[in-house]
Amino acid sequence: MTFADQPSYIIKMRAKPGMGDRLFELATIGMEKSDSSDRFIMLREDADPDVLWNIEVFRSVEAKDAYETSDMADDLRDEIIDLLAEPPMRIEAHPYSAIPALPGDIA
Repeated sequence: MTFADQPSYIIKMRAKPGMGDRLFELATIGMEKSDSSDRFIMLREDADPDVLWNIEVFRSVEAKDAYETSDMADDLRDEIIDLLAEPPMRIEAHPYSAIPALPGDIA
């Protein structure tokens, strides 16, 4: 699968006031355990530390599907949803470019 064909998400989540640290902790645990992505970046807004932006590039459609249907995703998702002040925003996307290139990237 070429890099540009890998499914990706851009996700925004806003925690309830003061719950940002826990949201970031749970999201980090999920990324570390998922084993579905070689690339992700989690950002915290400077102006609002309770807002998380996550960009994740899955290895394949199958890896994305496996993550979304895993028990771990359900367990973490429930706790994360309880922390949120508003519904999360999720945009499905595909990468165009990234630096540095990883060994598995196919042009």
